[in-house]
Amino acid sequence: MTTAQISRRMFGGLGAVGVTALLLASCGSNDSASTGSSEGAGAASGAGSASGGKLTLAYNSDGPHKAWVEAVCNSVSNTLGISMEPLPFAQFSELRAQVTDRSIVGAFRTGWQADYPAMANFLGAQYQTGAGSNDSDYSSEEFDTLLAESAAAPDEAAATDLLIKAQAVLMKDLPTIPLWYQNGFGGHSTRVSDVVFNWKSVPEYRQIKTTAPDGIILTNSTEPQNPLVPSNTNETGGGRVVDLLFSMLVRFEADGTPVNEVAESIESEDNQTYTIKIKDGWTFADGTPVTSDSFIKAWNYGALLSNAHLSSYFYDVIEGFSYEEDSELTGLTKVDDRTFTVKLTAPASDFRLRLGYSAFAPLPESAFADMDAFGQAPVGNGPYKFDSWTHDGEIVLSKNADYKGGQTVANEGVTFTLYTDYDAAYNDLLADAVDVIDAIPDSALSSFATELGERAINQPGAVIQGFSINVNAEHFKMDEEGRLRRAAISRAINRKEICDTLYYETRTPASDFTSPVIADWTDAVEGNEVLDFDEAEAKSLWEQANAIAEF
Repeated sequence: MTTAQISRRMFGGLGAVGVTALLLASCGSNDSASTGSSEGAGAASGAGSASGGKLTLAYNSDGPHKAWVEAVCNSVSNTLGISMEPLPFAQFSELRAQVTDRSIVGAFRTGWQADYPAMANFLGAQYQTGAGSNDSDYSSEEFDTLLAESAAAPDEAAATDLLIKAQAVLMKDLPTIPLWYQNGFGGHSTRVSDVVFNWKSVPEYRQIKTTAPDGIILTNSTEPQNPLVPSNTNETGGGRVVDLLFSMLVRFEADGTPVNEVAESIESEDNQTYTIKIKDGWTFADGTPVTSDSFIKAWNYGALLSNAHLSSYFYDVIEGFSYEEDSELTGLTKVDDRTFTVKLTAPASDFRLRLGYSAFAPLPESAFADMDAFGQAPVGNGPYKFDSWTHDGEIVLSKNADYKGGQTVANEGVTFTLYTDYDAAYNDLLADAVDVIDAIPDSALSSFATELGERAINQPGAVIQGFSINVNAEHFKMDEEGRLRRAAISRAINRKEICDTLYYETRTPASDFTSPVIADWTDAVEGNEVLDFDEAEAKSLWEQANAIAEF
């Protein structure tokens, strides 16, 4: 049994402004759920619709999704002659609740921000049978077999080829309809230099230089959802802090290239049993050593069912993990203070990459005395150490002089101002009151590149936006009618026009289910023409579906 989780991968997204009359024309209904004056009406008025000539597209209105949802609805409605309508939920949590308990009817917004730079991360977690983030309940024996064969492949080239074939299966079934890849975009002040956003659209804080007398970088974030425990932190506000406080066995360069960090070596002959050796000399900020037990105890704590940590599903590949009861990760075996082995339930060729995600961070012995208190003042082994956290105000980190990793820290610390809206952060950037922001408000999306000039940043990131329809929904099942309808809807969406009109070169129409920043990415996936706008083909596919069963 698997449990659906909300993760920082299911991102809230960044917004858009400036919509032409064509794209924002009414979706053919006067229902209050599709009007700007009743943003919360969707949740109150029901769970949506997917029949009787009407299809709803649910989204959370506390994130800036209204414009693109209306544009997609309008494109589908005008092309297919049906009524596709926005269905707003006041909060992300309300939308997720209905998606998780499967009470939602019709289409719903989804998105994915990679945990680690691998094609398998996009595919397995969302589409493998029973996967924790498989919100559409998609199940395909052919797809699952290709994933398993890829995980057991003897080399990366063979594994990649099998994953591309797996994507071809998704193109036929479309459990999610991909829309576009999202760039990372933001800007920086006149005080700083060497500002680069990494493969997952987060600033590389360590390499930023500043002319400020105290050497401190001022940047934006949001109030973390939970105490800063790595295995229970899976949203961006807490995640970016945790990633600076803790060093994992593997780190990723700005372009996503994996490099051993705490690990001296990670070896496996079968992609199922791994032997991990830790480099000598690593310590936590409290001076205690980083040992095999630091990883084994942390992973066991994060995996324990009763602890209910948000990233617990990351450990489900390790022998002994259970979604049913408290259990020990029997696949973890200590060899000595610097060596341990990991036995998985099945081969996973990308396991080394997974070890770069924060769920696999080590913890000092002091954490286990009071984990909640530890999360308020965490002690890590990363390039920065924790100084203070003023809730809803700021989080202050300073350079860790005892950091043993391979990265140069070019500043004296990072202070995160915890903003509640993007406009305030952007105005502070224009006033040089903040040094780096990685979010541009809707109101400035069309102008930030001109206003900031060389200080503007807009580059691809490992993020994809789309929407799903549960495959058990009437008219959208995994049968001929369902496949025809999903293909027709996909063909009816003018992705390029929406990206050009709403997003000012910060989005690119999707041609697969992953991201162009991932190694071995290709746009030559068999069947991906289904993602191209084709009005005649869309109508033909919809008519074929109606011949089977009237919508």
